[in-house]
Amino acid sequence: MSARLTFFALAILGASAGAASAACSGAIGGFETIINGDAETGNLNKGVYRKIVSKLGPVKANCAAGRDAEATRALGAIKSRHGYR
Repeated sequence: MSARLTFFALAILGASAGAASAACSGAIGGFETIINGDAETGNLNKGVYRKIVSKLGPVKANCAAGRDAEATRALGAIKSRHGYR
């Protein structure tokens, strides 16, 4: 009985981590779509675009590691610093 309960608890924790990663990955993907479009239309300087993309690397790593709150805060800081909401 104890082994079943342990397995069940691990399954719930794994599902929670997956959901958190999905939340921040969706926000990151949406922002990437916006900046890609802005860069293609010339509304975002290519140098600034490259800087933003390089800053997104650690944000993506935090998201993939399940640190949703940290990734979301960092994404918000990048967006604010570059004039996005």
